[in-house]
Amino acid sequence: MNQHQLFDPFEAPVTDEKEHLLQQMQPIFEPSQRLPFSALLIAILGMLLVSAVLMPKIFLRNTIYYESRDVTKLEHEYAILKQEQELLKVQVEAIRYQNQVEDTLF
Repeated sequence: MNQHQLFDPFEAPVTDEKEHLLQQMQPIFEPSQRLPFSALLIAILGMLLVSAVLMPKIFLRNTIYYESRDVTKLEHEYAILKQEQELLKVQVEAIRYQNQVEDTLF
């Protein structure tokens, strides 16, 4: 197919109705305009504002999470040490009883 035979809506003979439709479609065919600097500045300031509000919340949430993990670990270790202390008390009482009984027998 020859390039001259391709349909070009801007070069084809148009009637009034076609011309009206073509004028309505003109913004679609034209390249879009660039973003104004003020809109870009507003978008950047909005993102900075949102991040300034959300960053401390995220930081605090992470800090609380890691601190609670440490507290849970320490509570677990405390419970283990309490159990070990009870076992040691039983062993000390057994040794004390054994020493008192052996001392009185000999």
